Amino acid sequence: MKQPLLALLVVMVSAPAVASPGREFRVELFSHRHVIALTIETLNQQVSVCGAKTDGPCLQLQPDGRVSCFADRLVNCRAGSTKRSFAQLTIDSPIRLVPTFAAPNEPARAFLPPNVRVTVAGSALQVTTRVDLESYVAGVLRGEASVLRTPAARQAMAILARTWALRWEGRHGGSGFDFCSLTHCQVFRLPQTDEARLANSIDPAALATSGKVLKYHGELADPYFTACCGGTTEAAGNVWPDRAEPYLISIHDPYCRADSHASWIQTIAGDRLTQVLRAGLHLSLASPLTEFSVENYDASGRALVLSVVAGAAWNVDANQFRYALDRLLGWQQIKSNLYTIERQGTSWTFSGHGLGHGVGLCQAGAEQMAKLGSSPQRILSTYFPGTEIGSLNDSDPVASSEHFELIYPDSQEPWVRQTLDTLEQWRRELGEHAAVLPSRVRVTTWATTGEFIRATGEPGWMAAASDGQSIAMQPLQLLARKGILIQTLRHELTHLVVHRLCAKDVPRWFEEGWVLYLTGEKIDAPADSFKTTQELEGAIVRPRSEAEMKAAYAQALESVRRVVRRRGEARTWRMIEHPTADDLRKLCEGQ
Repeated sequence: MKQPLLALLVVMVSAPAVASPGREFRVELFSHRHVIALTIETLNQQVSVCGAKTDGPCLQLQPDGRVSCFADRLVNCRAGSTKRSFAQLTIDSPIRLVPTFAAPNEPARAFLPPNVRVTVAGSALQVTTRVDLESYVAGVLRGEASVLRTPAARQAMAILARTWALRWEGRHGGSGFDFCSLTHCQVFRLPQTDEARLANSIDPAALATSGKVLKYHGELADPYFTACCGGTTEAAGNVWPDRAEPYLISIHDPYCRADSHASWIQTIAGDRLTQVLRAGLHLSLASPLTEFSVENYDASGRALVLSVVAGAAWNVDANQFRYALDRLLGWQQIKSNLYTIERQGTSWTFSGHGLGHGVGLCQAGAEQMAKLGSSPQRILSTYFPGTEIGSLNDSDPVASSEHFELIYPDSQEPWVRQTLDTLEQWRRELGEHAAVLPSRVRVTTWATTGEFIRATGEPGWMAAASDGQSIAMQPLQLLARKGILIQTLRHELTHLVVHRLCAKDVPRWFEEGWVLYLTGEKIDAPADSFKTTQELEGAIVRPRSEAEMKAAYAQALESVRRVVRRRGEARTWRMIEHPTADDLRKLCEGQ
């Protein structure tokens, strides 16, 4: 068990309500596509086209009116003989929207958003729409669940889409919206003109499960889904090491074997493989390819590492190879990592199973389970063992930003946005070192100090604690009242970074002192209370009182300052990560 990393509640001096179906999200439309122009048409009602305060009065479009817009330095629009420019164009009424993309030969299609906000991003137009929770779920079902026909399977997907949205709200907060419309988030699709009847209605699966989410031990789960697992799902930790969860494990799935993607064969010529290895993975192949095989499999049978021999020998990450091959030769050439490889003359044949990463719910299997009479609960508990369907009102709300999620009681809601904004800003200031952080850091706070003590086992004079993966904090209101909320957030996030980079033999007192140095904190305590580094280490790891911890912090910080004066910050970072035997000896001696 990892020793918690702690922060003092006092003494350091620094140099939303529960989600409901009405909760709104902002979604980027046409993500990663270059929108050069938009045609906006009204739908039998007058529409106001408004801008920022400096853009002047709103432009009024009559029923069956039309306005055309393109990107320059501003959003430039023409409605008949009227020309207007907007720093930000906003329409809060349903419209018919026809985008023009820079890609040649892309057919014009009309979409029906409930509202839009249009800004200029580079040389293109960025279009976002604001939708409530159930409308977002319906849009995800249109984008992600077209292969699902049975009500139970679609309802299971609706619960997953809703749960994921609440867990990952604000994923693109730094860009001004919550979610993109691609698989990086969840594929979100608006109704098109020929689906006008859907524009003002909610998908029956979303309606039937409204307010229902997937939970694990009373908290929102972090669910994923895949098109077809090929008979065995994948553990999340094998794909994304920081997202391993007890309910995201590999399971045997007998239900998807009849799916068209359950088994597949793909033969690729040696010269095409060589092209991928050279251009996509930057391997210096000086000789013809003589061996291409799976070096290591994970527990689910999926390829982890590939062996490449062409004069010299290389080991290649199987995911990186598949993505490089798809980019150069076309998507889904290799549908999954669940395959074997056999050489046939100058070509290599991949015999595989499934489509996608394989983590979580298998859509092909869920559809078959539903056809056999399984309920949404049975489907979800099969793919996510130990979970259960619950209601939003049964758990604390979760707020999210691009890299953080914050679990908090209602009483702490006024400090939620400041907390997330501070964490994101400090993450940016940590620069390249922040790359070691998990893609998503969980932060939990409580309503009272007593609840914090019971949940963490830490004394009440600790402001926060970290286990190297997540952060637990005293009530945000309490930290803010004492004027230490921001410094505590910076301290704990820096701890996560340093703890992940720090070599195992570096003493904890030096790790703590380095965090205090990086965050610019000052400790109001004597810096010479401990005669040996062993005593100092004991006080850092197991402080017996607030006063002892203050003294240990002060002495650790002063010792680190002496090292930085001799070495400089860059060399101190290198010593933290890769200490020599002489470095460790000097640290043990307090030099």
